[in-house]
Amino acid sequence: MKYVILDLAISRDEYMKYYQGRALQISARARDGRMVRLPASVMRQFVSLSGLYGSFAVYYDDQGRLLQVDRLS
Repeated sequence: MKYVILDLAISRDEYMKYYQGRALQISARARDGRMVRLPASVMRQFVSLSGLYGSFAVYYDDQGRLLQVDRLS
């Protein structure tokens, strides 16, 4: 299974754009330098009152389809 590591720091106000549907994808640079886009909805489970902060492993298949996301810290 392939994966990338993302370090995210999205404030509560910024994440509200995703929550309200005004933005549908999160774009971030992975630790290895690749740009990654994923649906904001898959990150909803990790959002706290202060926003979306932490490191995440994003797993995907050979066709680039998202399989799962795990919080690392």
